[in-house]
Amino acid sequence: MEELQHIYRRDVLEFVTVATEFCKQLEQCPGSERSEFTSLMQRLIPMVYLKATLVEEVEEGIGYVEPAVTEADYEFVRTSIAAILRNADDYLDVFVEDFRYSDGPVVCTISESLADCYQTLRNMVEAFRSEIDEAMEVALYECLEDFRNRWGQPLLGALRALHELVASGQVDEL
Repeated sequence: MEELQHIYRRDVLEFVTVATEFCKQLEQCPGSERSEFTSLMQRLIPMVYLKATLVEEVEEGIGYVEPAVTEADYEFVRTSIAAILRNADDYLDVFVEDFRYSDGPVVCTISESLADCYQTLRNMVEAFRSEIDEAMEVALYECLEDFRNRWGQPLLGALRALHELVASGQVDEL
């Protein structure tokens, strides 16, 4: 399988490593303090974004990879984040599809934005854990396409909201 060696490039492996850490932190966040969680996400989110942009062009693989993340997994992550952020979960965003049909910003949640990113990243990470080159190639391509078209903006939206939470001094409020 010489033609699939691009999935073992440094840029790809660094992206998968950061994605793995991001997913792990979201899975282990229940019970975290808001300040601890926001501080960690302020460091991890930019790394995920950066590493996704640094992956050189990847060709579309042939095949299908069964998603690993279930609805229950997604909901666990989303509700865990929402429980940590409580009243600070909502943020206004103009970079969402619904804004085209709205007179003002659309209310989004950090928890849903991060859970959406988690879902795509975890599916890719699980494909890499399978160590099946063809599955890894398909999952990487799908993840990067989703980054461009779907989860890149929500990731940045969540980062903007977390930044505002910290900058406004609300990170320690109930």
